[in-house]
Amino acid sequence: MLLIYINSVLVRRKAMQNKLSIGEMAKLRGVTVDTLRHYDKIGLLKPFHIDPETGYRYYSISQYEVLGTIKELRSIGFSLEEIKQFLTDRNVKKSVQSLQKSMANIQEEIKKLQGIHNILMTRLYNIEHFTNSYRNSDIVIKQFEEREYIQLDRSVAWTDTENLYFGYLELENKIGGIIPALASNKFGDFIKKEYFDEIRQSSDFSANLSDYQSQSFILVQGEESEQPTKKIEKGLFLCSYYGGLTSEKMLTQLKKLLHYCDTHDYIITGDAFRIMQVDVSLTDQYDEAYYEIQIPIQEKVISEQPSK
Repeated sequence: MLLIYINSVLVRRKAMQNKLSIGEMAKLRGVTVDTLRHYDKIGLLKPFHIDPETGYRYYSISQYEVLGTIKELRSIGFSLEEIKQFLTDRNVKKSVQSLQKSMANIQEEIKKLQGIHNILMTRLYNIEHFTNSYRNSDIVIKQFEEREYIQLDRSVAWTDTENLYFGYLELENKIGGIIPALASNKFGDFIKKEYFDEIRQSSDFSANLSDYQSQSFILVQGEESEQPTKKIEKGLFLCSYYGGLTSEKMLTQLKKLLHYCDTHDYIITGDAFRIMQVDVSLTDQYDEAYYEIQIPIQEKVISEQPSK
């Protein structure tokens, strides 16, 4: 009996020459043992030999090349099912067609990634430009071209922060987009001109905050939209910013802007609005969440008195 056992061991060792254990195969090809077990389970790459006594899996040298092909096809976007089909009854024509399809998918992915890259570059530029524009003063006059926007069809109380953000999400869903519109200086809401006189005279903003309503919007310049849009006319805007999420801070800065208009002979030509320039998706510090207030203005024309 011992002789029979020794002979079986010698036969098994001889049979395993030039074979790779599952661990050796995994290490040589840079995959995990679990991956090879999964490929065996789904019938993608079955071991050349399974030891009936130990259950150990062994692979042939030729399967080393097959596993390399599987890894390459995975890297260019093939699914496991597509790889399985690719490895079945292969010929040059069929392989070329599969690779051409993969090339088309890769080109589409490159186009998508380039679009994301351009969006992120624009957002980084906007944050830097916003910061630099207030380097010398907290009140500046800016010239804007015509801007298009989609407006929420309901008003939201200034004190209702939760509904304000739900409104932004609703607007974002209206335009779709490759990546979320947060951190994009697109969201804003209107501050009605009819509130200005009351704000000028108020010293305690917390008393009547619940009386103020605004309508949220999202800017859609440079984008295609199936939603009806409105326009903000081009022109001069008196601008300032504040940090934080409280309406009291916004009203304090708005009152400062109104006073500036009154003392520098500027005529306010419409509703003001605030744009979310740096939002809470970029920072945990609420004071770093910056909003910009923009008031449309024109210079007062002083008519010359006729000479006597």
